This record gives sequence, structure tokens and C-alpha cells, in this order.
Amino acid sequence: MVFGAIRSIIRPVSRTLINARTTSLTPLYNNELHSHFGSIHQSHLLWRPASARLIQTLTDTRFPKRRPLDKPRRKRATLKPSGPYAWVKHVPGEPIPSNQPNVGSFKRRNEKKRIRLRKAFILAEKKKRKAELQEANRKKKNAKIERQMAAVARDRAWAERLAELQQIEEDKKNAAAMT
Repeated sequence: MVFGAIRSIIRPVSRTLINARTTSLTPLYNNELHSHFGSIHQSHLLWRPASARLIQTLTDTRFPKRRPLDKPRRKRATLKPSGPYAWVKHVPGEPIPSNQPNVGSFKRRNEKKRIRLRKAFILAEKKKRKAELQEANRKKKNAKIERQMAAVARDRAWAERLAELQQIEEDKKNAAAMT
């Protein structure tokens, strides 16, 4: 939006300036004038504001993909300090033990520690869940066995009661038959 307004202001002014310069300088144009004043076509860039210089043409409203810089961009690799990743502490003249080349200064120490702790936590939670599941299954199995035993006891009690009732019934029939 802003560039549209700037463009509408710049376009007529730039046309008049370019036309006035080209008509006045064309008969006098030679190598001497070119060396003193620079290119005619690039001289109109000096009075344009910095925000308008990013736009290459008057009809172009988009920014370029990367804004032009006066110095080359710094690469990320140049930000790294020179030298080894970790200095090995040792006394000059004494050999470094082969089993401890970098005690206390190896790469990704904190990250590896975090990974190790996370794995240990996951394993502990897994063991805890497994123990809880085993306990729940044990309770469920015991409850099922108790229900089965209660059912067997009920069946046995009912069979005994049925035998008693049948005995009473037979006794009644025998008593009725005797009288």
C-alpha cells in the first residue's frame, strides 16, 4: 500500500526529471561530462529514498528475495571459534591416558544425559505399569476363583437341601401310606 502511494508520487516527478536531463544533456553529452556527472540513467537513483531503492522499477511492488547488502553475508561457519571443540586438561610432557582422552569434556554430554534419564524414566514407568497390571490380573483371577468356589458351594448346598427335601417327602408319603 505504501509503495503504491510512493510510486504514484515518484512516477510523474521522475518522468519530468529524466526528460529534462536527457533533453538538456543530449547535445552536450560526451566522455568528459560522463566522467564528471556519472551516468544519466543512474543519477535519478540518488534522490530516491532508501525504501524506494529496493524496488528495481517503478512498476515493481515486490521486495527482492534478499535485500541488497553493502557487505557480504556472514556464514554460520565463520561464527564458530577456532580451535578444538573441547580442550583436554593435561600436564605438558606427560602422555594422555588412552582410556581417558577427554575426561569431562565430550560432545553432547547434557543431551546424552537427558536421553539416558528419559530412557530410565520410561523403563521405570513401564515396570511400574507392568507390576500394577500383574497385581490387577492377580486380584481379578482370585475374585474369579472365589466366585467359582462360591458357586460350587451353593450347588453342593442345594444338592444337600434337595436330598433333605426328597427325604422329607418320602417320609411323608410313607407316613401317609402307613396310616
